[in-house]
Amino acid sequence: MTPLDRSSEERSLILCAVGALAGLVIAGAGLFTAQGTRVAGVPPEDVAIVNQVPILMSDYTAQLRALYDVGLAQATPAQKRRTLDTMIREELYVQRGVELGTQNDVVEVRTALVGAVEGQQSIDADATQPTEEALRDFFRAHPGNYANEGTITLTDYRAPSLDGARAAVAAMRGGQPVAAAAAAHGLRDTGRTSDGEEFYFAARIHLGARLFAAAQALRDGQVSDPLPAPDGVHVLAVAHNAPPTPQPFERVRPQVIEDYRADKVARMQAGADAFLRKRADVQIAPGFE
Repeated sequence: MTPLDRSSEERSLILCAVGALAGLVIAGAGLFTAQGTRVAGVPPEDVAIVNQVPILMSDYTAQLRALYDVGLAQATPAQKRRTLDTMIREELYVQRGVELGTQNDVVEVRTALVGAVEGQQSIDADATQPTEEALRDFFRAHPGNYANEGTITLTDYRAPSLDGARAAVAAMRGGQPVAAAAAAHGLRDTGRTSDGEEFYFAARIHLGARLFAAAQALRDGQVSDPLPAPDGVHVLAVAHNAPPTPQPFERVRPQVIEDYRADKVARMQAGADAFLRKRADVQIAPGFE
């Protein structure tokens, strides 16, 4: 082999090595930039990545504002978590809709996709008629949902002191008329329940949960123990208390059917959410978990 031939062969080997190396570089770049490749970390402009589809920080903050009327700095951790969970769920439903052959290039279509997947779950829930036994079991498991709304008539007094409240309660329980005992010991009607007979839900709103719970436990003609509260010491005098009464199954059967199906849809949606979330590749930016 002449020196010229040897030089040409060496140049050919070098060119082949360079070409192979270039091919490896291109292939590696393609591997790490190809669609579907998991990105290491979440870019700063995103709040999460769902199967390589970003959830933009700008969309996230807009959703926070729409749901809670707060900015990113003012939102609580619970508000942030619920907002992100909602957006991840929506993206998973959209991607599921795309799997079924529908495009998602406009907001209206994305909304329709989420509604279509949810609607299919409703259809599946309605496809089978519940048995009578299943309905009765559901009815027995939720007795509070099928009772008449209770009513109560009472007066909410505020006492000048704990001792005054105790003296007034003792006088009322001893047989002195409620109004006279209240006036004698300086108790004043707060006016919260001055409308007379009220449904339970209205009395709960007017009194607050703690005072209403005490009133709900009293029977006709009874008065409560003194009840210290941030605005003073309260005494509740109940004139009439008609607690909620359960309705017979036959009377509320249509409502039981509706509630049974709604509960089934909710359980199916929860199962679908868990399935889609489990099989998805979801990356969440630090601080938004």
